[in-house]
Amino acid sequence: MFPFSHNNNLQSALEYCQQHHRVLGVGQELSPEMLTMVTSTSLFHDAESHTKSMGLSNYGGLAWFTAQFLEKALLQRENGEDITGDIDVLSEKMASVALCLGDSIPSLKLTKPDIDAILNAGEIAMQWLDNTCFPA
Repeated sequence: MFPFSHNNNLQSALEYCQQHHRVLGVGQELSPEMLTMVTSTSLFHDAESHTKSMGLSNYGGLAWFTAQFLEKALLQRENGEDITGDIDVLSEKMASVALCLGDSIPSLKLTKPDIDAILNAGEIAMQWLDNTCFPA
């Protein structure tokens, strides 16, 4: 486990989840291409620049980003818009990031807003997984 620090950025929180997935051997870590895709989005940079103003640590900021990312994908799916295979796989992996954060709550130094953001991301991740594994 990586030590908690408010001085790190969201990428360090994402790397924490990547390492968690490697240790578990679940095969849900992001490929280098997916990692670049995620970290170069305007949404990721927006989350990174507003994390402190939202009262969130990097883990809470990553949870907020993950929730926003998955909500957009869910909305596209609900509106009948096509989602590319790459985005579908990326969304599944981001749902796994949200669940990793939820699983890590006891081992991380978090504030109540962090925990709320992580729990919200977990709920949205479960919606994504329910929608893709058991579509209506």
